[in-house]
Amino acid sequence: MEGRLLLVVTFVIRFYTILLVGILLCLPMSGLAQLAPRGEALFLGVKKSDRVGKTSAIQDGKPDAVFSLTLNPRPSEARISEIEIQAVAGAAATWNSHGKSPGAGFVGVARAKNPAQIVNPKGGELNLNPLVDKSLLLFVTDDGSLGQSDARFQVKVSHKDGSTWTTPVTAAGAASPAEPGAKAGAYAVRMSAVLKGVSNYDAVGPSKNIAGDDKADGLFALTVEAKNKEITAIEIRNVDGVASVWDTVPGSNNAAVGVSLTSDPVRLLNNRDGSIAIQVKDRVELNLYVADNGSIEAGKTNYRISVKFSDGGLSWCPVEKVSAASAPKLEEPRVGASNVNFLGTWLGFVSTDAVGPYPGLKPDGKADAVFGLDIEVSPQSHITAIEINSVDGTPRKWGTGSEAGDWGLAVAYQNAPSSLLNKADGSVMIPIDKRLQFFLYVADPGDLATTSQRFRMVVKLADGSSYQQFVRRLAGTTATVAPSGEEPARAKGIITCEFRGFIGADLVNTSTRPGKDGYLDGTFIMKLQVDDKKLAKVEIKGSDAAVRWSSDPKAPQMFLGVALYPKIYKLVNERGGAMQVPISGRRTLYLYGADNGLLSDPKSILTVVVTFTDKTTLAAEVIK
Repeated sequence: MEGRLLLVVTFVIRFYTILLVGILLCLPMSGLAQLAPRGEALFLGVKKSDRVGKTSAIQDGKPDAVFSLTLNPRPSEARISEIEIQAVAGAAATWNSHGKSPGAGFVGVARAKNPAQIVNPKGGELNLNPLVDKSLLLFVTDDGSLGQSDARFQVKVSHKDGSTWTTPVTAAGAASPAEPGAKAGAYAVRMSAVLKGVSNYDAVGPSKNIAGDDKADGLFALTVEAKNKEITAIEIRNVDGVASVWDTVPGSNNAAVGVSLTSDPVRLLNNRDGSIAIQVKDRVELNLYVADNGSIEAGKTNYRISVKFSDGGLSWCPVEKVSAASAPKLEEPRVGASNVNFLGTWLGFVSTDAVGPYPGLKPDGKADAVFGLDIEVSPQSHITAIEINSVDGTPRKWGTGSEAGDWGLAVAYQNAPSSLLNKADGSVMIPIDKRLQFFLYVADPGDLATTSQRFRMVVKLADGSSYQQFVRRLAGTTATVAPSGEEPARAKGIITCEFRGFIGADLVNTSTRPGKDGYLDGTFIMKLQVDDKKLAKVEIKGSDAAVRWSSDPKAPQMFLGVALYPKIYKLVNERGGAMQVPISGRRTLYLYGADNGLLSDPKSILTVVVTFTDKTTLAAEVIK
């Protein structure tokens, strides 16, 4: 009897032991379990973007603090239902994606590949698949304390099966506590980057050489904030889409990155081997030029930029895009009057075909005409519509809307002329803070080059206000009433020219021949876009239409030096006389002239005229 009782007791003990072990093993998968971190969170800093408000996804006009969350899920990971950011030092606050917790702020969640689209605009429970959406961006409105150096955060992720996990937030670029060489109390490196599209510059090619290939470069804008550091290498790499790698590392198998200061965008900082050594005292803003492998113009690839420092540190950040897709969608229009100045100009024709004689973005198989829009707005706002309509003559209207009878109007930044800012239906919502310059592409009715009728340009802003100006027509961009045999034919293309001041060159003098005179030259930056032309002559005229500077001067005209970017100090007309410089596509040229009083006079009005070997011309007023 005692043996049977002992057998029963032994069985019961073993049963409950097995049951207890099973419970302990199953706990990590239960709703009460706290999982180990399955991702990494970074604080990317306080940005200019305004995606969310304090308690909802409605923008509040304040900059957002941005966090990145990179997930490393298990194969059977449940969907994410909520994300919460908790301040553990510095700012005492909590934010969550649900948006309905008392006392908590709102977390806007976006996929890193589409940062403009908040996936929880109305709050509530998330439904994110961590196996698909592995890279997320988190936006919270900044109350002024989130960017403080003592602020510390952690991110809590909740899944639909009830499981949760928490991970600390690391400042982007700061060494992790577990990493060797991390310096206690080191100033965090903060970075932000924007892809501006295909530029008008040609600094590099697809090789390691720092030399152009006669093709427009892709342009990234990079901002680095750090204390007394030296940047020794930069790498740009895709995170999806087309495989793409560019860097400044000598001897690597990757294409080069041309680096310049944003304030001096054409003076490259690279050494001959492509390497860099850029000092960062507090903050530096850089332009990064790369040979486009097709991924930039296609616009379907996302990138990240990594920066190495001389102390061994490594920082990286995702790249945002300047496009209509990245413009924040306004839930409520901004209220308040804006200060607006703008200038509309008829520029000519281009080889692009973006629109036709009907609303929206639909090509018509013909080359587009192009207008220029130079606009300055303060305080910051959004352009919600652009229109061009005839004042007299044949009634006609081009616009970014979808009104019946309108002809399409496509919009692009002048530094990214092939990246349209319109949405799929042709409409626009373009953020603007201070000055921007645009190209406006319209369908040509066949008489833009010869008509004398006037046009009016209208710009509408998000606060409901609208502004209008007459469109200017410059000499050389269109025909006049003079007999056709007495005027030069206008070339199909685009020309812009800006006077940059006296910035370091001494290549010309007041004579008809090149040569130094001990004084800094006035420098112009001229941008051309034409198809298969040869440049013969460049002239700059005064307000009286008299030629004052010429690349092929006759006294009393002064010599005008012409250089092709990036060889900005090597004149292509160093011997004077007529030129035969091939121009195809987009090219940037530097023009140098000795000052006769007109250059240093801010009130002077100058016009640049370009003549090609086929006797066609392009002209534009010089922007000063």
